[in-house]
Parts: sequence; structure tokens; C-alpha cells
Amino acid sequence: MLTVEGVAVTFGEHTALDGVDLAVPDGALVAVLGPSGSGKSTLLRAIAGLEPLTRGRVAWDGDDLAGVPPHKRRFGLMFQDYALFPHKDVAGNVAFGLRMQGRRPEEVRARVTEVLALVDLTGFEHRSVTTLSGGEQQRVALARALAPEPRLLMLDEPLGALDRTLRERLTTDLEELLHGIGMTSIYVTHDHAEAREIGDQLVVMRAGKIEQMGSPDDVVAHPANEFVASFVGAR
Repeated sequence: MLTVEGVAVTFGEHTALDGVDLAVPDGALVAVLGPSGSGKSTLLRAIAGLEPLTRGRVAWDGDDLAGVPPHKRRFGLMFQDYALFPHKDVAGNVAFGLRMQGRRPEEVRARVTEVLALVDLTGFEHRSVTTLSGGEQQRVALARALAPEPRLLMLDEPLGALDRTLRERLTTDLEELLHGIGMTSIYVTHDHAEAREIGDQLVVMRAGKIEQMGSPDDVVAHPANEFVASFVGAR
């Protein structure tokens, strides 16, 4: 289980996170919803170890991760812009984290084949990522994040750069994939329909704080305040 306890992150006089508490059980898929500037992405970066905490703690199974560098936390992070390597083909992008782990070449090849099949990109190994559509690039980025078998997968607005029609189709694909593999995941979005479809649990943020958390149905049916009601589409 991931636990976030009283986490605050400040940048000068600006408070990006203000005493956030969050628990993500093993196998859960938590959707974090909020407007731009609410602290969603900062929360992911703090969990990943990419942003220093002003106070509070991030722990996995009770073990404080303070001092554990990002590459040793065994967390996968997928960004909105995908951050693919343009000079590498699809297989090279997916294999990156595996090679960083020091896996044997034959093991790398087998795992790349496995995760490309998982995201429906079998046969794309030698394609240049610059020739792929936005949806295909999104799948490559997801395969790269999944390949090292992280114990926690974090997705930061993974569909934000795509058009509405493609987003709706890929939301369903992602929901089925993530629930199918049962990987503990945190999914950040500003789209309430996307969050409600993807998440087992819904976390609504504003101004660096969590306004409400619970099942999507409960949050929509019983919003904690006017902000939550309007943002999740309850009114």
C-alpha cells in the first residue's frame, strides 16, 4: 500500500500541496481530478521522489521513502507529452527501463514483445516513434512504463494531448487494461468523465488540498461542497 501523510510542497511563497493525506491499497486504481494548478501533477512528482517534500512523508508498506531516489522506488510514471526518445524505435523506447535494470538481452526482447502485445502494438517493434499516430505513441509510452513491472503506475494526463474522439476510445481501452492487469495505479486528469470511468476511487483536489475522496458514484451522489459538485458534473 502507498500512503501519503501530511505532505506539503512549496515553491518559494507558493504552496503547491498543503497537508495531503492519501492511501492507495494494493491493486486499486485511483483517479485524481482537479483543475489546472490544483496540485495533481505535483502530488505525482512528490510520490515519485522528483519533488522534495516541505513536510510529511510518502511510504510504501509502511517504509518511509525519504532518501530513496526515484529510480529505486520501483514506480512507473507516464507523462502527458509521453517523452518518447525520437532517435529510438518502438522496441528501443520500451526496452529503456529494462536495460536500466540490467536485464539480459533475451529477457529484454521477451518482455518488450509481451508488453507490446498487451497494448495492441504487436509488430511495431522496429517502427520509428516519429511515424506513429498520437494514440499509438500513447500506447508506446504506456508499454515503456509497464515494462519494468513497477509496483505503482502513475499516469499524468496521459490522454490530454489527444482529440476528444480518440480520448473517449482510449479511456475505455486504458480502463480495461489497467483493471485487467490489476496494477496499483494513480491516474491524474482534469476531465470528470474520464476520471469517473477510470477510477475505483475518485480524489478531487483544489488549491493543493483534497476536497473529497470516495467511490465515483458516492462523490457524484454526495458531493462535499459546491466546488466538488460542479467539478464532477453532479450539477
